[in-house]
Amino acid sequence: MKAMRGLAGKESRGWQRVIFHTLEAYFSNEIGKTAASLTYYFIFAIFPFLIFISSLLGFLHLPMITVEGDASALLPADVVTLANLTIAHMTESSSGAWLTFGLVFTVWFPLRAVISMMAAINRIYGGEKVRRHTLRILFLTILIIVFVPVLVLVLLIGQSVLEFISVFVPMAESFIDLWMKIRFLPVSLGVLCLICGVYFLSPNAAPKKKYVFPGAILSTAIWVLFSAVFAYYVDHMGKYSAIYGSIGAIIAFLVWLNVSMVSMLMGAVFNQALRNEYEKEEFR
Repeated sequence: MKAMRGLAGKESRGWQRVIFHTLEAYFSNEIGKTAASLTYYFIFAIFPFLIFISSLLGFLHLPMITVEGDASALLPADVVTLANLTIAHMTESSSGAWLTFGLVFTVWFPLRAVISMMAAINRIYGGEKVRRHTLRILFLTILIIVFVPVLVLVLLIGQSVLEFISVFVPMAESFIDLWMKIRFLPVSLGVLCLICGVYFLSPNAAPKKKYVFPGAILSTAIWVLFSAVFAYYVDHMGKYSAIYGSIGAIIAFLVWLNVSMVSMLMGAVFNQALRNEYEKEEFR
């Protein structure tokens, strides 16, 4: 019995040290500053992507995609409105120049974001300056360029889009109702897989898998919880629109994106704290 209590006490102290080192590393690695720089790159990647998709829809004469109201469970309503206005404007005024602009910067800014993100995570994992593995950088950039839009489209696929698809592909009404209820689950699972890929590919040497998943799960949980709480706060208690007018939606979106970057980096910090506590050897 004493041995079991001693083992439990040792395990408890181990987790206390992990939590302490995680919080300590937040400040020593300047997570807030790094998250701000990543937010800068990703904000410039998102709007060119919206321009590209909207212009493409205009050229192909496809029905305009709108961010469904149910997306406000994870995004503030003001942000949903801003996205819809951007998509509507670009769809109606699509041109070859806008399409080219959107395509070029949809690739350029994610590439810069990936290089910055890999350097930050490599620094968290105790590595020196990130080695410029061109293939890894390109692969991770392509992964983000493809994966993130897919997740966004899954989030945006509402009843109107499914009804349009059902014209060409037979689709039961019960399936549409079920999809509207569970579509946030595949988005969360996709975010988890994407973060795992980022943690595994970013360091100079690949970390052991058991020191990838815990931080990825923590990061995804923080992101989902914060997104839901922040969306509710902005919609019901926040006064962004009343105080700042239309720019309030942009402020709300920047806050959401910045905290999303912080949660992603904190998952890497947690992984490193676990590795330092439970395994002293270096990456294999």
